[in-house]
Amino acid sequence: MKLLFSGRTLALISGVVAISLVIGGAASYLLFPKSPATIKFPAITKHADLPRQPMETFAASLQTSLPSDNTSFVNSTCPTLSPTWVADENKKPGVKMTQAGWKALDLSAAEGSALWLDQTGVSCGAQVKIHAALYSSNNTPINNTPRTFAAWRIGYYNGAGAREVWRSTPIKLKRGVSTTAQAATRYNEANWPVVNTFTVGSNWTPGFYLIVSFSAFGQIENAAPLVVRSPLGSSKLVMMHSFISWQMYNSFGGRSAYLGPGLDGISDPDERSRVVSFDRPILGSGSYSIQRDAIPFVQFVEKQGLNVDEETDLDINNWPSIIKSYSGIIVGGHAEYFTNRMFNTFVAGRNIGTNIALLGGNTSYWQTRLEPSKYGADRHAVMYRFATEDPNTNLSQVTIEFSNYRLNRPTNLISGEQTSGVHVYGSLKPISIPAWLKVSKQTAISGLTTDSEVEATTLNVAQPPNVHVMYSGVLAWRDAASHKGIKKTPVGQVDWIAYPSGSALFNAGLSTWSCQLSDACIDLPFNQSAQALIRSITLQVLTLWQTPKVGLSLQ
Repeated sequence: MKLLFSGRTLALISGVVAISLVIGGAASYLLFPKSPATIKFPAITKHADLPRQPMETFAASLQTSLPSDNTSFVNSTCPTLSPTWVADENKKPGVKMTQAGWKALDLSAAEGSALWLDQTGVSCGAQVKIHAALYSSNNTPINNTPRTFAAWRIGYYNGAGAREVWRSTPIKLKRGVSTTAQAATRYNEANWPVVNTFTVGSNWTPGFYLIVSFSAFGQIENAAPLVVRSPLGSSKLVMMHSFISWQMYNSFGGRSAYLGPGLDGISDPDERSRVVSFDRPILGSGSYSIQRDAIPFVQFVEKQGLNVDEETDLDINNWPSIIKSYSGIIVGGHAEYFTNRMFNTFVAGRNIGTNIALLGGNTSYWQTRLEPSKYGADRHAVMYRFATEDPNTNLSQVTIEFSNYRLNRPTNLISGEQTSGVHVYGSLKPISIPAWLKVSKQTAISGLTTDSEVEATTLNVAQPPNVHVMYSGVLAWRDAASHKGIKKTPVGQVDWIAYPSGSALFNAGLSTWSCQLSDACIDLPFNQSAQALIRSITLQVLTLWQTPKVGLSLQ
C-alpha cells in the first residue's frame, strides 16, 4: 500500500502489513491526499459477539437459488445492438489520447475541479445530474475559470481509448469542501450543487463511460464513472463493474473504508469511515482502481472485437435476474466487496449453468450492505469489519469477511480459491494446462508486481471438487520485514472448474491480471511474455465462455 501526498509522490504507510492482516485483502495501492488534523469523533459502540456458524459446504451451496429482484426490472431503452456493434464502434473517431497518454493519466488527486454523479448505471433517455465544484486535494490555489464537462465512452477506437459523445458549455463553479458526518460512522460527502444535467441520448452506445471535467486549458482534472446498460442479452457475456469496491477505496476528504486522519493528521485505521458515500468524487485508490481494472479490460475486449454488455455491481445486487440473459458473467480486477445478494447470485449462477470469469483477485472477500443517502437509494455502503461494532447483527447484513467464522461462507464456494497473500510478488509456473487452452505449456506468468493480491486453493468443506490448477507459485512478501514470525507462505494460483450444472469458472486469482490486458495499464508491467500469455488466455476464455454451459465440453 502507498500513501499519496501529491500526484504520484508516494511513501510507505508504516505498519501497513499489520493493518492488512487485520482488515483482510487491501488494494494494491492506498492513495491518500494530504489531510488536515481532524476532530475527535464518538467511539464506536460495541455489543455482544455473534455465534459461530458451521462452514457452508459445497454440497449445501448447490441448493442456493437465484435471489428475487429487489424491484421490477426495467430493460434498457437503448436501441438494439447489431452483431457487429463493436467493430462499427471502432470505426468512429476517438479522442486525442494514446495508450501512453492513458498510462500517464493520473486521476488519483483532483487539482482544480471535481465531480460526482447522482447515478451509477442508466439506460438511454435517463437524465444524470453532475454535482461539481472547484476543489484541490492538496489545498493548492485554484483558478476560477469556467470548467467544461464531457462524456467519454471507453473503448479501443484505434488506440485512442475513448470516444466523446457529449460536451457541456463552460460552467462557472464555486469552491467545494468535503463534509464529515459528526458521528462514529465518519463518512465523507460532498454536498455540492447540481451544475449540469445531461440526457443519455439514443446515440450513446451502451458501455462504460467517464464523465470528465476539464480546466479552461483542456487539462483533465477529475472523472466519474457511469455505465450505460445494453438491452438484456445484446451480447452473450456481461461484465460487472465494481463500483462498491471503488468507493471503499475512495479517499476523498482524507477518509476511506481503510484509513482516516487522526487528531495529529497522520493516517489511522481507527479513523476509517464505517460508511462510505457515493455522494462524493472518487479519488485516491478508488480512481486508481478504475484506471487499473475497468479501463484496460474494456479497451482490450473492444480491441479484440468482442461484444460484452456491461452492468454495475449495484445492478446485479438489485436485479440478479440479469444473469439469466447471458452465457457468462465477467468480473474484472479487484471486486473485493460483495453484498450477500451478490454472493448468492454468483453461487446460484454457477448452479444454473452460467459461466463465470474472475479476472482479478481477492474477489468477494468482504460482505457489505447498501443503505440510502439523502440523494437516493443505495448511495451508502457500510463496512464496520468487526461483528461486535456493526449495529446490524443480521447474518445477511453484518459487515465482516464472508469467511469469518460468524458467517463461514468462504469465497472458494464461488472461485475455488481464497485470498492467500496481499502485496506479494514473484512468478507462477505452469502446472496443468488443459487441452482447451492453446498456449505454451512452458511459459510462466513471471514478473508479478509487488502490489499483487493472490488467491490459492483451500482444503475445506466449501472447496468445489475438480478444481484444476493451471499455474501456481510460492511468492514473496513485498514488506518482508513486517512478516517476521508469520508462518503463512503466500501462494498464487490460476484455476478453472467445471461445475455439475455444466457451467465453467475461470479464476485468474491475481488482482493485477486485468491491468496487464492493455498497454494503457497504469500499474507496473509484468514480464512481456507473461503479458502476452495473460492476453491470450483471457481472449480464449472470453471466447469459449460465450457458449452456454461450456464446462460440459471442456477437458
